[in-house]
Amino acid sequence: MRELMLFRIVFSLLISSLVLASSAFAENDSPSMPVYIELRPDFIVNYTTENNRLKYIKASITIRASGAQSAGIIEANMPIVRDGLVIYLSELRANQLKGAIAREESRKGAIDVLNEKLKEETGQEPILDVLFSSFVTQ
Repeated sequence: MRELMLFRIVFSLLISSLVLASSAFAENDSPSMPVYIELRPDFIVNYTTENNRLKYIKASITIRASGAQSAGIIEANMPIVRDGLVIYLSELRANQLKGAIAREESRKGAIDVLNEKLKEETGQEPILDVLFSSFVTQ
């Protein structure tokens, strides 16, 4: 009888330690789901062509953050994010807006600019990606 009781205690401890270990592994192993933040209203900014003519960009932009905490940082600092994008887009030149490769470089530049501004403010770089769902120049 005493052996049976001892067996149950040891077995219960073994099972509970396995459950705790597997839940800790699952928490550390699974990456958090990305969070998408749609920036509204759309951005409409002027830019200058090579012959100093003013044209405009209209862009619908979504930011991808690594998780809810990063999304919270972005949301809390939205004026900085929007200002950074307006300044960045208005400084682009016409040759930086034409073609897939140029637009990809512009997208990467936007990520760098925004993360730099947010790092100055919060000490973190929460933006994983900047996505243009619409990008019109005229």
